[in-house]
Amino acid sequence: MNYAQITTSFRKEIWEFKKTLFWVPVIIATFIIAIPFINLLLLDDSPFSRVLESAANVENLENIEGVARFFLGALMGVFIPFVMVALVFQLYYFTTCLFDERRDLSVYFWRSLPVSDALTVTVKLMTGALVVPAIFMLAATFVVFVFLVLGLIACTVLSVGYDVSLWGIWVNAEIFTNLAAIWLNLLPYALWMFPVFAWLMLASMFAYKAPFLWAVLPLVAIILVESFIVEYLHLDGRFISTLLHDYFSFSESMLPHDFADIESPKFIVFSLISSKVSAIATLIGVGLMCVTYWLRVNRSHG
Repeated sequence: MNYAQITTSFRKEIWEFKKTLFWVPVIIATFIIAIPFINLLLLDDSPFSRVLESAANVENLENIEGVARFFLGALMGVFIPFVMVALVFQLYYFTTCLFDERRDLSVYFWRSLPVSDALTVTVKLMTGALVVPAIFMLAATFVVFVFLVLGLIACTVLSVGYDVSLWGIWVNAEIFTNLAAIWLNLLPYALWMFPVFAWLMLASMFAYKAPFLWAVLPLVAIILVESFIVEYLHLDGRFISTLLHDYFSFSESMLPHDFADIESPKFIVFSLISSKVSAIATLIGVGLMCVTYWLRVNRSHG
């Protein structure tokens, strides 16, 4: 194993989905950037005059509290659509990454190359867990910088042409630290979802047809059987359903009691996602990946 093998393996995975990984983020970015301009065109009144009037009446913007929080909320609003679409694509990727190569028999070609099965499985896992969401987050970051450039132009026009200074907002917005805080969530998110990704890869490797159904139906069957047993035997509660609900759900009790008063809310999401990472769930994911690897080595046929 060498650096060339690793980079080539990642390029192969991206190449197989290059159209989707390029055009889907581009379409989302174009839509988000176009929305403000469409709203401006559809408004009856002059929006610029209202913005100018509001800006002229604001004093001491550099001392306004919550500018960083507002900017962080705006960043989250831009990133959320990209992250949600990335999650959908991740689920699709993991359910097909090992299934398609067996269906079209390309697995024989890839296995003829000097690349081990362990490297192939690892690269597919890293591509789906980290590379795919990173591509969508890069697109979101590009949208943010587009809006920043437009904001810079607007501030320059207001400062030069109308003697309205909004530069204090840029100082308190904490632009780069807020962006870095959002990117920091990528790793705990991947660790939190690791058991799901490993399960989908196992279904993709095991299934002869419809890998998504092979991934979903066993879980549905287990939950239904558990519900029947609980109702029939009049037990106190459901173990598996509660376990899955607790692992994937977020509640207000997980937030700090003084959430509105904390000085730096940028790491709240990081803290919440990190709290969902479980050593037991990670070990389960490792076990599922080991089974996936064993199947890749011993049953790489359609």
